[in-house]
Amino acid sequence: MKNPDTSHYAEIVFPLPIDHSFTYLIPPQFSTILKPGFRVLAPFGRRKLTGFVVKLKQQTDLTDLKEIEDVLDEEPIFSPELLQLTEWISKYYLAPWGEVLNAALPAGINLESKRRVILSSDLDTETISQLQDISENQRKILLLLARQTLVESASHKKPHRSGLHVHQLQKKLGTTNLYHNLTVLRQKGYVDIQSVISRPKVRIKTRKYVELSSAWQVPERLNAEIENLLKKHPRQAEILKFFQQHPEGDFQNDLLRKTNASLSSLNALQKRGIIQIHTREVMRDYYADQAIEQPPSLILNPDQQRVVQEICEAIEKGQYQTFLLYGVTGSGKTQVYITAISQVLECGKTAIVLVPEISLTSQIVGRFKGYFQDKVAVLHSRMSAGERYDSWRKIRQGEFKIVIGPRSAIFAPLQNIGLIVVDEEQEASYKQYDSSPRYHARDVAVMRAKINNAVAVLGSATPSVESYYNAERKKYTLLSLPSRIDDIPLPKVEIVDMAEEWKQRRQSTSFVFSKRLLEKIAEKITRREQVILLQNRRGFSSCLVCRDCGFIERCENCNITLTYHLKGRRLLCHYCDFHKPAPETCPNCGGINIKYSGVGTQRVEEELKLHFPEARIVRMDLDTTLRKGAHEQILRDFRQGEYDILLGTQMVAKGLDFPKVTLVGVISADVTLLIPDFRSSERTFQLLTQVAGRSGRKGKQGEVIIQ
Repeated sequence: MKNPDTSHYAEIVFPLPIDHSFTYLIPPQFSTILKPGFRVLAPFGRRKLTGFVVKLKQQTDLTDLKEIEDVLDEEPIFSPELLQLTEWISKYYLAPWGEVLNAALPAGINLESKRRVILSSDLDTETISQLQDISENQRKILLLLARQTLVESASHKKPHRSGLHVHQLQKKLGTTNLYHNLTVLRQKGYVDIQSVISRPKVRIKTRKYVELSSAWQVPERLNAEIENLLKKHPRQAEILKFFQQHPEGDFQNDLLRKTNASLSSLNALQKRGIIQIHTREVMRDYYADQAIEQPPSLILNPDQQRVVQEICEAIEKGQYQTFLLYGVTGSGKTQVYITAISQVLECGKTAIVLVPEISLTSQIVGRFKGYFQDKVAVLHSRMSAGERYDSWRKIRQGEFKIVIGPRSAIFAPLQNIGLIVVDEEQEASYKQYDSSPRYHARDVAVMRAKINNAVAVLGSATPSVESYYNAERKKYTLLSLPSRIDDIPLPKVEIVDMAEEWKQRRQSTSFVFSKRLLEKIAEKITRREQVILLQNRRGFSSCLVCRDCGFIERCENCNITLTYHLKGRRLLCHYCDFHKPAPETCPNCGGINIKYSGVGTQRVEEELKLHFPEARIVRMDLDTTLRKGAHEQILRDFRQGEYDILLGTQMVAKGLDFPKVTLVGVISADVTLLIPDFRSSERTFQLLTQVAGRSGRKGKQGEVIIQ
């Protein structure tokens, strides 16, 4: 081992729940190339893991250090700016830095070792059965490895011992004392445990490409060769004829299909040096087949011009500033974003646009690609691992200037960022809840803008309380768009009390729809206009509701809706653990008509079909959008008039712009008020305001019915 006093050292963090870095020796062959931001392969315990270099040091007081085994990148995979951002996230959200860095990368690109257990060459099933110094569980492990050796040797037709991975042993034998038993067997010399490096799960995709050799690109020579081949080798002649029409060449499989030729014909031409076959990278593009919208000319109204001027002045100064853009639904916030991004590109800088829902991504991508063509990249979780990896690499190489996506797109490896837009900044989906790091993309966007001396624009028709408070305190600059484009009026909103409907149930034809909403749906379908229906079930928490007076039990400590638990028939507060028996009669009015609240989108769809058998209905929720491209297909068909009614959950409430929609209906509008969350009233207001804004956006008076 090298003398620590003369070596260089690297501080490395790993994608593990460990809140500190580890110091490693840098071998001489890496000392001139290694910088912060590189990925390396390093020993960690008995494994080898991908780690991230975050700092280099000349000296350390530590001794007996391990060496870095390999450098995985040709250049740093994280810029100094992204290292600074991820370190801030780590400290602010109390998340291990290695996990934050890992979250900023596309899944599947890291290397790691797996522990493989290999049976000693001296052992077979007979000798194992005679061993006296092992337990029965240890004997089971050895016999399993022996059987694996027999299978491998039979398939290879010679002695072969590759063993089994530890996780394979766990699956076959269970986890009880497995590691202890393996340690004992290794100490006795009965097994060897090796670390095997696994290949990355995602890699660059390549295909074989066929080109005409330069010496044969002379038309006269090529024509003469085709004449020579026509009689004896007609398939080879067909291949060369293809190059007469397509001198740039083609992918091997496509060329063979188009010419109806065989691989042997292709190989024969290659042996003679007439053609060249090599591999070429193929870009996997999720939106390759998406039609690009022809963009309308950007004509801004005075309010938009005023807002754009303030944002563009800040961009030109190159100083950090955050704007809260408070504009009513349909006020043209997207046009403001596009104009501001045009200014950013003129300044030679780049931009990130965050959207809250994947369902919104396709619509906004179509609009942005119409204006900015191939400068736009997309990152989101519905893309395959390969598609995300390709987009990420091209962004890192500087081939894209604009990145659009949900919260994870905030980590896009763009250089020289000038603008970060967070559309619908109030949305809860910007918060990562599931796993570490549990960051909020809106706040990370503001910090990334600050680090880059860039401008952040937080747009919303219903700003979050904290963002509006920051604007009032002058931490953010408040900009407003108080009216819709072309002075189109806001929709007329009507509230229907379903408690009254339930009282008149004998006269009602539906348990889901009010009479008023059914009448309006029929009217719009007759006029060949479109309807959006929101079934407000997302995040719904089970509760008991009095159908006579609408009373719902709340926690006497927290004023939060009590959640109904069928087991034990009790009402429970998920905040303070207050609980009480579920009542048989309503504590407010004494009525006995107490029901479990909630109706799903499928039930609503069934009722719609009963009332409007001729109507063309499409449902958009998690079940109908699991298939790749399903979001885009549903929205595209609805825009083109293939459906009369779009029924969905909250994904239909935001950002959608359909000119023929003149009615929005909200079913169970108050159900989000019942969620045991202190923000429930704020988010209910935001949701209802947002979905109401989908109606009457292109000249016709819109209507909204809230049940």
